[in-house]
Amino acid sequence: MARKNLVQRSRQSFTRLARCINQLMREQLVCGPVTVQQCYTLEALMEGPRSMKSLAVEVGLHQSTLTRVVEKLERQNLVRRTRLVNNLRSVEVQITEVGKQTYLILDDASSQMIANLLDHIPRQRRLTIVAAMEELADLLNPNHEPFQNILRGCRCGDPSGGGVKLRPTLHQQRKGQ
Repeated sequence: MARKNLVQRSRQSFTRLARCINQLMREQLVCGPVTVQQCYTLEALMEGPRSMKSLAVEVGLHQSTLTRVVEKLERQNLVRRTRLVNNLRSVEVQITEVGKQTYLILDDASSQMIANLLDHIPRQRRLTIVAAMEELADLLNPNHEPFQNILRGCRCGDPSGGGVKLRPTLHQQRKGQ
């Protein structure tokens, strides 16, 4: 029973954290030039140019969605796309100087927001909480196998039985599935 309670508390906390972080990001960016997804994309590109495929994995977006995000950033001169000479089907995305400056302004504002949140946590617990968040962030890294295995189990139709199975759709019922 203790594990079940711990899992339930953790799931509820993750849900609240995700909702609140998204709300804070949206509120912070509402007056700015970029959306939350665009901000995540700029952040990933601060580490250097990336292929669309690796960028999609990093920011957790489908490639078609990322293409629209990058197109909007490109129209604002925040990123630049180039086709690779050795593979014309592959596109590399690079942040521009204007994009870097925009991101740095957003990063400063985010850092201030986090500093304000940390001020509400007792000093003696801050380091422990930050260390726990870093550990979770490492676990949830899309490039790490544990995360990939968990993600695979979330998909409908996964042979391992993962994913949420809802009642059949009307179309499936008619076909006898």
